[in-house]
Amino acid sequence: MKDSLKPGLTFAFQYTVPENTTVPYLFPEAPEFQIMPTVLATGFMVGLFEWACIKLLTAHLDWPDEQSVGTGFTLNHLAATPSGLTVNVKVTLEKVE
Repeated sequence: MKDSLKPGLTFAFQYTVPENTTVPYLFPEAPEFQIMPTVLATGFMVGLFEWACIKLLTAHLDWPDEQSVGTGFTLNHLAATPSGLTVNVKVTLEKVE
């Protein structure tokens, strides 16, 4: 890892939700999901945060030889987000071990 990898780094971007990241697409074999509204699925939201973390870290690692994986998440969202709307994503590096 590079010396620039330090707590406090942040990364933010906007993501327009496509229909294929909504609840019915999360597990197509789950009939319960098929009758849910077409809003961003929490499972895809976790992936979206993981993607943001990767985008934050790659400039500070010897990518792809060095990588990081998520081990815990604290997520907040204010409302369901239908496809076509935009989500604002911001991540902060809290600790380096």
